[in-house]
Amino acid sequence: MDGYAPLKVTLRQVMYRLAAEGVLPHTPPMYRRLSSQLAQARREGRFPDLIDTVREVHVPPAWTDADAFVAEMPSWFRLDRTAGQEHALYVAAEKDTLRQQLTGWLEFAGIPVLVVRGFSSQSYADVVRDRVVHEQRKAHLAVVGDFDCSGEDIERDWVERTGCWSSVTRVLLTYEQVRAYGLPATEGKRGDPRWPAFARRYGFDIEHPVQWEVEALEPGELRRLVLAAVDPYIDRDVLARQIAREEQQRRALEGFAGRWGMRNEEP
Repeated sequence: MDGYAPLKVTLRQVMYRLAAEGVLPHTPPMYRRLSSQLAQARREGRFPDLIDTVREVHVPPAWTDADAFVAEMPSWFRLDRTAGQEHALYVAAEKDTLRQQLTGWLEFAGIPVLVVRGFSSQSYADVVRDRVVHEQRKAHLAVVGDFDCSGEDIERDWVERTGCWSSVTRVLLTYEQVRAYGLPATEGKRGDPRWPAFARRYGFDIEHPVQWEVEALEPGELRRLVLAAVDPYIDRDVLARQIAREEQQRRALEGFAGRWGMRNEEP
């Protein structure tokens, strides 16, 4: 757990890693107990903060005055870092628990992250398709999600309803990764009509549904695999030039902010 602080992880990821190492059984009662113990440890400063994608303060942005707003402008400024790239790349997360990690890892290149949240709404699919069409370049989709019968169908449904991708790559999880990393399985949903075909395809016991969640993978390795998947689509020279333009314009904003701040100091 010592190496998790720089990465920022969710409670679910901590639970999966402890279960994978054989430290704790992966059961609902143990998950609740771990949640309680880690909350106490965080209050006492013995454990780093965890990612919580649900509980946050929803408030409109506000500043004490115009001076405070202008002073912050340079730090907020950012150009589209995908501009000039030959390909448009999107990373789709099957669930919201991965959003903060993915956006943080991909921020350097400005790669958009889509949170599908299971079988997504048609409205969201339309928004994404319209954005991709507007880019007028080939778009590629990298998918990150669980390895289970629903996950495969969620990916199929999303790709079919958006209908705008030149290529689709499943980055995580795959059957091969589950076996290679020895990831622990959890009980699947009984009665899921997709399970029998999924079980036959991979040689699982039809009578015992199972699933593997992407959080079971060690966070550092998860990050490595995601970055390796997007790297072929990033022209580093183009990105460097765009970042240089961004810094140049940010310095201009800083100069403006400095002059704005000095106006009240003039006699």
